[in-house]
Amino acid sequence: MNLDEIRAQITRLDKELLTLLAKRKGLSLDVARSKLQHPRPIRDQEREQALLVELINQGRALGLDAHYVTQIYHTIIEDSVLSQQALLQEVLNPQASSPAISVAFLGLRGSYSNMAARKYLSRYKATLVEHNCESFQQIFDTVESGQAQYGILPIENTSSGAINDVFDLIQHTSLSIVGELTQPIEHCLLVAVDTEVSKLSTLYTHPQVYQQCSQYLSTLPGVKVEFCAASSNAMELVAQLRRPDIGAMGSADGGALHGLTPLVSGLANQKQNMTRFIVVARKPVEVAMQIPAKTSFIMSTGQQSGALVETLLVLRNHDIPMTKLQSRPIIGNPWEEMFYVDVAANVNSPAMQAALSELKDIVHFIKILGCYPSDEVSPTRISSKLLNQSPAPIEPNASAPLKSPTLALQVGRFSVSPQEPLLAVLLTQWPERVSLAEVARQIKEQGGHVLGVPCFGEGDSQFEQSRLQQLSEVAKQFDLATLTYVHNSEQLPRAAESLDVLLLAPNEGAREALLTAAGRSTRPVLLPLAESHAQTLADAERLLAQGNQQLALIDTQSRPLADLLRLQQHTRLPLLSQLAPQEDVLAELGVVLKGVGIQGFCLSVEDEDNLHALGQLAQRLYQD
Repeated sequence: MNLDEIRAQITRLDKELLTLLAKRKGLSLDVARSKLQHPRPIRDQEREQALLVELINQGRALGLDAHYVTQIYHTIIEDSVLSQQALLQEVLNPQASSPAISVAFLGLRGSYSNMAARKYLSRYKATLVEHNCESFQQIFDTVESGQAQYGILPIENTSSGAINDVFDLIQHTSLSIVGELTQPIEHCLLVAVDTEVSKLSTLYTHPQVYQQCSQYLSTLPGVKVEFCAASSNAMELVAQLRRPDIGAMGSADGGALHGLTPLVSGLANQKQNMTRFIVVARKPVEVAMQIPAKTSFIMSTGQQSGALVETLLVLRNHDIPMTKLQSRPIIGNPWEEMFYVDVAANVNSPAMQAALSELKDIVHFIKILGCYPSDEVSPTRISSKLLNQSPAPIEPNASAPLKSPTLALQVGRFSVSPQEPLLAVLLTQWPERVSLAEVARQIKEQGGHVLGVPCFGEGDSQFEQSRLQQLSEVAKQFDLATLTYVHNSEQLPRAAESLDVLLLAPNEGAREALLTAAGRSTRPVLLPLAESHAQTLADAERLLAQGNQQLALIDTQSRPLADLLRLQQHTRLPLLSQLAPQEDVLAELGVVLKGVGIQGFCLSVEDEDNLHALGQLAQRLYQD
């Protein structure tokens, strides 16, 4: 076939795929309708896991790697879940058919709030009527007066934290929270004409954007910053003036609506920069019991000793997870606080009703702000144990670990435990023959959890930062946690900003400063064993004393089993082992180490060709 014939065949296949996806979506809605008659939870995690494992195995037989299949079906499952939720909510909360839906948001067209409003209301087949507001108060007023059906309000950001003005206003409104959404925030430096950063004299931005990009803006000492009511106002101003010496801070999509182009991208201090928005309306909504829901409320506990703890124990005793706790001062009552609480529960569930009944007896004030469907659709996770199981049944290992239970440690989304040990790969050098993405793909295929590469040592801070960012982005793409060696206290905060777990370099100089910096970090830390157990325990105690309790020990020297067992008698810290893939008995050694309580393995790999050893190790660990 010539090129045109090949492309024509691809086009035909794409149409067939779309037709099949539409049919699948229709069947998923039929599933939701059946759940109206026979109530069952929207999600069946066990079925989703079994489905993905089967599809991955079928895909491998067709030459498709596991990550490719998983990514496709994560998207399909997410759409299926959201579509089923929307159908159930539509049945519970019928709305009169209307050709238009109105929404109030902060700023002008192109603001982050505007983009969030468009995303949230895209599920409705109606024309969107937009109300631009200059303040959060105006958004509340516009919805309360009936001029708009919905209001979109940012409430917290992963970089700059809580948006206190919204928390203060929501205490006094009659509106109800009826929805939420989380929106990635990707700040860019936007310009209206072809120019260079060195030519800029003034940047227009919103204070929140300035705060979230403060590190980048500190590199532009000669540039004056002017604050605007919203990022969209900044973009509109720059679009109107069209000068080479001015720019605006905002999103690329929002800038495109004003004819602006990005000059510099990725400016946020925290690369995974997300804003959570709430949706408010005059009437509350009812949430189907099959749908994961959140309930938001505010309460005041008074100043008596243990008052807040007592309220939180009520939630715990009813097995209600709390996802947010924010305190704000009560105007007119000095030193008294109003607490904003989000819980993962339906307000009409028996557990939540019982908890509210108890809370009313011990608080001074309580008000339900709203119950609404949770916006979080977590991807279906497949454990390495499921991926590496052979078709034939395998007898479980009868031997119990010899050591006592250890403290818990979370690395990214993975937990360190004897039952399912953490599997990490640490490359001794940045990959040269293949891309980092290819290495990550192989690690995921072989059942690994963590990708580690050296990011420091070049002496060029910009180059090192680029590597940290690249490692973070590639690992996120393949659902892996990230790790790197940290050699000194100056490197540690930079690594902690981007990566999931930090491996302290053994026997480095300025050890005390490195341990202190690690102890002040909020990231999990791997501490190599020292020459003596006494020194190891002293190093661990110095680190823990600084506040960070997320610590595990790692044997980087292949100590004798008896030595490791003696160490375990003196500490409950998790213990990992660093192994070399060249060892012929690697898989057997891993099983033995797991049997004595080792909770994770870090393969130190010099050559990408040795990654197959990870698969052999994973297979033995999860079958024994």
